[in-house]
Amino acid sequence: MSEPPPRPGCYRSSDATTPIPAAAVQAVEAVEIAPVVPGSVALPVTTAVPLTQTMERVLGPCDVVSVQQTPRGCCQEAFGCTARSEYRLYAGFTENMRNGILPGANVESDPLQIGHMLEESPFCDRCFWSGMRRFSIPITVPDENGEVMMYNEKDFSLPTHCILHGDNGDIWIPCCCNLPTLKTYTSDRTYVGKTKYVCDEYLCVPKLRTYDANDNPMYMIRPETCCAGCCPVCGTGCDKGSQCCYLPFYIHDHSTMQIVAGAPGGKGMPAQIRNVWAGFKRECCTSADNFFVVFPEGSSTALKAALLGSTALLDFTVFEEKQGGCLIVSW
Repeated sequence: MSEPPPRPGCYRSSDATTPIPAAAVQAVEAVEIAPVVPGSVALPVTTAVPLTQTMERVLGPCDVVSVQQTPRGCCQEAFGCTARSEYRLYAGFTENMRNGILPGANVESDPLQIGHMLEESPFCDRCFWSGMRRFSIPITVPDENGEVMMYNEKDFSLPTHCILHGDNGDIWIPCCCNLPTLKTYTSDRTYVGKTKYVCDEYLCVPKLRTYDANDNPMYMIRPETCCAGCCPVCGTGCDKGSQCCYLPFYIHDHSTMQIVAGAPGGKGMPAQIRNVWAGFKRECCTSADNFFVVFPEGSSTALKAALLGSTALLDFTVFEEKQGGCLIVSW
Protein backbone atom coordinates (compact mmCIF):
# COMPACT_ATOMS: atom_id res chain seq x y z
CA MET A 1 0.00 0.00 0.00
CA SER A 2 1.42 3.39 -0.99
CA GLU A 3 2.01 5.97 1.71
CA PRO A 4 -0.53 8.86 1.73
CA PRO A 5 0.76 12.32 0.78
CA PRO A 6 1.88 14.55 3.67
CA ARG A 7 -0.25 17.37 5.04
CA PRO A 8 0.60 20.88 3.81
CA GLY A 9 3.57 22.21 5.74
CA CYS A 10 4.70 18.71 6.76
CA TYR A 11 6.96 16.01 5.39
CA ARG A 12 6.71 12.26 5.61
CA SER A 13 9.08 10.54 8.02
CA SER A 14 10.21 8.39 5.06
CA ASP A 15 11.56 11.55 3.40
CA ALA A 16 14.16 11.89 6.14
CA THR A 17 17.55 10.30 5.76
CA THR A 18 17.16 8.34 9.01
CA PRO A 19 13.54 7.33 9.75
CA ILE A 20 12.41 7.17 13.37
CA PRO A 21 11.96 3.51 14.43
CA ALA A 22 8.32 2.67 15.02
CA ALA A 23 9.15 0.72 18.16
CA ALA A 24 10.96 3.61 19.80
CA VAL A 25 9.43 4.69 23.07
CA GLN A 26 11.25 8.02 23.24
CA ALA A 27 13.24 10.11 20.82
CA VAL A 28 16.21 12.09 22.08
CA GLU A 29 17.31 15.17 20.23
CA ALA A 30 21.03 15.30 19.58
CA VAL A 31 22.56 18.73 20.01
CA GLU A 32 25.69 19.66 18.11
CA ILE A 33 28.27 21.46 20.26
CA ALA A 34 30.56 23.87 18.44
CA PRO A 35 34.25 23.90 19.44
CA VAL A 36 35.37 26.82 21.58
CA VAL A 37 38.09 29.01 20.06
CA PRO A 38 40.58 30.37 22.60
CA GLY A 39 39.72 33.94 23.49
CA SER A 40 36.14 33.68 22.23
CA VAL A 41 32.90 33.55 24.19
CA ALA A 42 31.45 30.05 24.51
CA LEU A 43 27.88 29.68 23.27
CA PRO A 44 25.25 28.20 25.62
CA VAL A 45 25.22 24.40 25.48
CA THR A 46 21.79 22.79 25.33
CA THR A 47 21.34 19.38 26.91
CA ALA A 48 19.43 16.77 24.93
CA VAL A 49 15.73 16.79 25.80
CA PRO A 50 13.89 13.44 25.96
CA LEU A 51 10.73 13.80 23.88
CA THR A 52 7.79 11.47 23.60
CA GLN A 53 7.19 9.62 20.37
CA THR A 54 3.91 11.51 19.93
CA MET A 55 5.68 14.87 19.93
CA GLU A 56 8.17 13.68 17.33
CA ARG A 57 5.39 12.23 15.18
CA VAL A 58 3.11 15.29 15.29
CA LEU A 59 5.44 18.31 15.58
CA GLY A 60 8.67 16.93 14.14
CA PRO A 61 7.62 16.94 10.45
CA CYS A 62 5.72 20.27 10.57
CA ASP A 63 7.16 23.50 9.24
CA VAL A 64 3.98 25.55 9.73
CA VAL A 65 1.16 25.19 12.26
CA SER A 66 -2.11 27.14 12.16
CA VAL A 67 -3.62 27.97 15.56
CA GLN A 68 -7.35 28.73 15.32
CA GLN A 69 -9.09 30.06 18.44
CA THR A 70 -12.71 28.99 18.81
CA PRO A 71 -15.49 31.40 19.90
CA ARG A 72 -16.00 29.46 23.11
CA GLY A 73 -17.83 31.28 25.92
CA CYS A 74 -19.15 34.26 23.93
CA CYS A 75 -22.18 34.62 26.22
CA GLN A 76 -19.96 34.36 29.29
CA GLU A 77 -17.70 37.15 28.01
CA ALA A 78 -20.74 39.32 27.23
CA PHE A 79 -21.31 39.51 31.01
CA GLY A 80 -17.72 40.59 31.67
CA CYS A 81 -16.12 37.25 32.58
CA THR A 82 -13.24 35.91 30.50
CA ALA A 83 -13.99 32.46 29.07
CA ARG A 84 -11.53 29.59 28.85
CA SER A 85 -9.36 29.88 25.74
CA GLU A 86 -9.73 27.04 23.23
CA TYR A 87 -7.71 26.45 20.06
CA ARG A 88 -7.53 23.94 17.24
CA LEU A 89 -4.20 23.16 15.59
CA TYR A 90 -3.76 22.43 11.88
CA ALA A 91 -0.70 21.52 9.87
CA GLY A 92 0.23 24.14 7.29
CA PHE A 93 -1.61 27.32 6.34
CA THR A 94 -5.26 26.84 7.29
CA GLU A 95 -7.18 30.11 7.52
CA ASN A 96 -10.63 28.82 8.48
CA MET A 97 -11.88 25.93 10.57
CA ARG A 98 -13.97 23.58 8.49
CA ASN A 99 -16.79 23.28 11.02
CA GLY A 100 -17.90 26.92 11.16
CA ILE A 101 -16.91 29.89 13.25
CA LEU A 102 -19.96 30.81 15.32
CA PRO A 103 -21.43 29.27 18.49
CA GLY A 104 -23.82 26.44 17.74
CA ALA A 105 -22.05 25.39 14.56
CA ASN A 106 -21.47 21.72 13.84
CA VAL A 107 -18.29 20.62 15.62
CA GLU A 108 -17.90 17.15 14.21
CA SER A 109 -14.47 15.60 13.80
CA ASP A 110 -12.14 17.50 11.46
CA PRO A 111 -9.78 15.18 9.54
CA LEU A 112 -7.23 17.99 9.04
CA GLN A 113 -6.93 18.83 12.74
CA ILE A 114 -3.71 17.69 14.41
CA GLY A 115 -4.17 19.06 17.93
CA HIS A 116 -6.48 20.71 20.45
CA MET A 117 -5.79 23.20 23.25
CA LEU A 118 -8.24 24.03 26.06
CA GLU A 119 -7.38 26.28 28.99
CA GLU A 120 -7.81 24.95 32.52
CA SER A 121 -8.06 27.78 35.07
CA PRO A 122 -10.09 28.74 38.18
CA PHE A 123 -13.36 30.50 37.46
CA CYS A 124 -12.68 33.28 40.01
CA ASP A 125 -9.32 34.05 38.39
CA ARG A 126 -10.95 34.57 35.01
CA CYS A 127 -13.71 36.77 36.46
CA PHE A 128 -11.81 39.06 38.83
CA TRP A 129 -8.18 39.17 37.65
CA SER A 130 -8.13 37.65 34.19
CA GLY A 131 -4.96 39.50 33.14
CA MET A 132 -3.04 37.96 36.04
CA ARG A 133 -4.60 34.50 36.18
CA ARG A 134 -2.77 31.21 36.37
CA PHE A 135 -3.69 28.48 33.90
CA SER A 136 -2.68 25.22 32.26
CA ILE A 137 -3.24 24.47 28.58
CA PRO A 138 -2.71 20.80 27.70
CA ILE A 139 -2.38 19.95 24.01
CA THR A 140 -4.17 16.76 23.01
CA VAL A 141 -3.86 15.01 19.65
CA PRO A 142 -5.58 14.86 17.27
CA ASP A 143 -8.60 16.46 19.02
CA GLU A 144 -10.05 17.09 22.49
CA ASN A 145 -10.61 13.36 23.03
CA GLY A 146 -7.07 12.32 22.14
CA GLU A 147 -3.95 11.69 24.19
CA VAL A 148 -2.06 14.50 25.92
CA MET A 149 1.03 15.46 23.92
CA MET A 150 2.34 18.35 26.05
CA TYR A 151 1.41 20.98 28.64
CA ASN A 152 1.72 24.78 28.73
CA GLU A 153 1.51 26.25 32.23
CA LYS A 154 1.50 29.80 33.60
CA ASP A 155 1.64 30.88 37.24
CA PHE A 156 -0.02 33.92 38.80
CA SER A 157 1.69 37.11 37.58
CA LEU A 158 1.22 40.83 37.17
CA PRO A 159 -0.42 42.05 33.96
CA THR A 160 1.67 43.62 31.22
CA HIS A 161 0.16 47.02 32.03
CA CYS A 162 -2.37 48.82 34.19
CA ILE A 163 -4.96 51.34 33.07
CA LEU A 164 -5.85 54.15 35.44
CA HIS A 165 -9.29 55.59 34.69
CA GLY A 166 -9.66 59.24 35.58
CA ASP A 167 -11.86 62.21 34.81
CA ASN A 168 -9.34 63.51 32.29
CA GLY A 169 -8.88 60.22 30.46
CA ASP A 170 -6.97 56.97 30.87
CA ILE A 171 -3.33 56.59 31.83
CA TRP A 172 -1.48 53.52 30.55
CA ILE A 173 1.21 52.32 32.99
CA PRO A 174 3.45 49.36 32.04
CA CYS A 175 4.39 46.71 34.59
CA CYS A 176 8.02 45.60 34.53
CA CYS A 177 8.24 42.99 37.29
CA ASN A 178 6.76 39.52 37.78
CA LEU A 179 5.58 39.52 34.17
CA PRO A 180 3.77 36.56 32.55
CA THR A 181 5.89 33.46 31.96
CA LEU A 182 4.64 30.27 30.32
CA LYS A 183 6.51 26.98 30.73
CA THR A 184 6.23 24.01 28.38
CA TYR A 185 6.42 20.35 29.43
CA THR A 186 6.07 17.00 27.72
CA SER A 187 3.24 14.67 28.72
CA ASP A 188 5.54 12.99 31.25
CA ARG A 189 6.36 16.44 32.78
CA THR A 190 9.83 16.81 31.24
CA TYR A 191 10.70 20.52 31.04
CA VAL A 192 11.07 21.66 27.41
CA GLY A 193 11.43 25.43 27.62
CA LYS A 194 9.63 28.64 28.51
CA THR A 195 8.52 32.00 27.14
CA LYS A 196 8.61 35.30 29.05
CA TYR A 197 7.03 38.65 28.30
CA VAL A 198 9.80 41.26 28.09
CA CYS A 199 9.77 44.81 29.46
CA ASP A 200 12.54 47.12 28.27
CA GLU A 201 13.00 50.76 27.24
CA TYR A 202 10.74 50.29 24.18
CA LEU A 203 7.51 50.10 26.12
CA CYS A 204 5.15 50.36 23.14
CA VAL A 205 6.60 47.31 21.37
CA PRO A 206 5.29 43.98 22.76
CA LYS A 207 7.90 41.27 22.76
CA LEU A 208 8.52 37.75 24.06
CA ARG A 209 11.72 35.84 24.79
CA THR A 210 11.82 32.07 24.26
CA TYR A 211 14.21 29.86 26.23
CA ASP A 212 15.36 26.27 25.76
CA ALA A 213 15.33 23.47 28.35
CA ASN A 214 18.47 24.88 30.02
CA ASP A 215 16.90 28.37 30.20
CA ASN A 216 19.27 29.69 27.56
CA PRO A 217 17.61 32.52 25.57
CA MET A 218 17.05 31.34 21.99
CA TYR A 219 14.59 33.70 20.27
CA MET A 220 13.18 37.20 20.62
CA ILE A 221 9.65 37.44 19.19
CA ARG A 222 8.48 40.93 18.27
CA PRO A 223 7.06 42.92 15.33
CA GLU A 224 9.18 45.10 13.11
CA THR A 225 9.55 48.65 14.41
CA CYS A 226 9.90 52.26 13.27
CA CYS A 227 10.72 55.59 14.95
CA ALA A 228 14.07 54.31 16.25
CA GLY A 229 12.50 51.11 17.55
CA CYS A 230 9.78 52.82 19.56
CA CYS A 231 6.68 51.80 17.57
CA PRO A 232 5.54 48.50 15.99
CA VAL A 233 4.85 48.26 12.25
CA CYS A 234 1.76 46.41 11.04
CA GLY A 235 1.72 44.32 7.89
CA THR A 236 0.60 46.00 4.70
CA GLY A 237 -0.69 44.88 1.35
CA CYS A 238 -3.78 42.97 0.35
CA ASP A 239 -3.35 39.72 -1.53
CA LYS A 240 -6.23 37.56 -0.41
CA GLY A 241 -7.89 36.58 2.84
CA SER A 242 -5.61 37.07 5.81
CA GLN A 243 -3.04 39.01 3.79
CA CYS A 244 -5.16 42.19 4.05
CA CYS A 245 -4.81 42.74 7.78
CA TYR A 246 -2.19 41.17 10.01
CA LEU A 247 0.45 41.85 12.64
CA PRO A 248 3.50 39.62 12.17
CA PHE A 249 5.66 38.89 15.21
CA TYR A 250 8.97 37.87 13.68
CA ILE A 251 11.23 35.35 15.39
CA HIS A 252 14.70 36.86 15.88
CA ASP A 253 17.90 35.07 16.83
CA HIS A 254 18.52 36.20 20.39
CA SER A 255 22.28 36.65 19.99
CA THR A 256 22.26 38.61 16.69
CA MET A 257 18.67 39.99 16.73
CA GLN A 258 18.39 39.06 13.05
CA ILE A 259 15.13 37.61 11.74
CA VAL A 260 15.47 33.84 11.41
CA ALA A 261 14.75 32.15 8.08
CA GLY A 262 11.57 30.11 7.99
CA ALA A 263 11.38 26.36 7.41
CA PRO A 264 10.89 25.12 3.80
CA GLY A 265 7.15 24.61 4.27
CA GLY A 266 6.79 28.33 5.04
CA LYS A 267 6.83 29.19 1.32
CA GLY A 268 9.80 31.51 1.65
CA MET A 269 8.40 33.45 4.62
CA PRO A 270 10.68 34.27 7.56
CA ALA A 271 10.06 32.56 10.90
CA GLN A 272 7.16 34.29 12.63
CA ILE A 273 3.94 34.11 14.63
CA ARG A 274 1.28 36.00 12.71
CA ASN A 275 -2.15 37.12 13.83
CA VAL A 276 -4.34 36.97 10.73
CA TRP A 277 -7.73 38.21 9.61
CA ALA A 278 -10.31 35.51 10.39
CA GLY A 279 -13.15 36.76 8.25
CA PHE A 280 -15.79 39.47 8.67
CA LYS A 281 -18.31 37.43 10.69
CA ARG A 282 -15.71 35.99 13.04
CA GLU A 283 -13.97 39.32 13.68
CA CYS A 284 -17.23 41.23 14.26
CA CYS A 285 -19.17 38.61 16.23
CA THR A 286 -16.45 36.99 18.36
CA SER A 287 -13.20 37.84 20.15
CA ALA A 288 -11.40 34.75 18.80
CA ASP A 289 -8.05 35.20 17.04
CA ASN A 290 -6.33 33.20 14.32
CA PHE A 291 -2.58 32.65 14.12
CA PHE A 292 -0.12 30.72 12.08
CA VAL A 293 3.40 29.84 13.19
CA VAL A 294 6.24 29.50 10.68
CA PHE A 295 8.93 27.60 12.59
CA PRO A 296 12.61 28.57 12.18
CA GLU A 297 14.57 26.57 9.65
CA GLY A 298 16.25 23.58 11.30
CA SER A 299 14.48 24.09 14.63
CA SER A 300 14.23 21.10 16.92
CA THR A 301 10.97 19.52 18.00
CA ALA A 302 11.55 20.82 21.53
CA LEU A 303 11.81 24.41 20.28
CA LYS A 304 8.72 23.94 18.10
CA ALA A 305 6.84 22.89 21.23
CA ALA A 306 8.15 25.94 23.10
CA LEU A 307 7.05 28.21 20.23
CA LEU A 308 3.52 26.81 20.42
CA GLY A 309 3.60 27.93 24.05
CA SER A 310 4.87 31.32 22.85
CA THR A 311 1.77 31.58 20.63
CA ALA A 312 -0.54 30.97 23.58
CA LEU A 313 1.30 33.56 25.69
CA LEU A 314 1.25 36.05 22.81
CA ASP A 315 -2.52 35.72 22.56
CA PHE A 316 -2.87 36.13 26.34
CA THR A 317 -0.58 39.15 26.78
CA VAL A 318 -1.19 41.08 23.54
CA PHE A 319 -4.45 40.15 21.85
CA GLU A 320 -6.51 39.23 24.92
CA GLU A 321 -5.35 42.12 27.08
CA LYS A 322 -6.13 44.66 24.35
CA GLN A 323 -9.80 43.79 25.01
CA GLY A 324 -9.58 44.60 28.73
CA GLY A 325 -7.71 41.62 30.15
CA CYS A 326 -5.27 43.88 32.01
CA LEU A 327 -5.60 45.17 35.55
CA ILE A 328 -7.96 48.17 35.62
CA VAL A 329 -7.84 50.75 38.45
CA SER A 330 -10.14 53.75 38.85
CA TRP A 331 -9.95 56.90 40.91
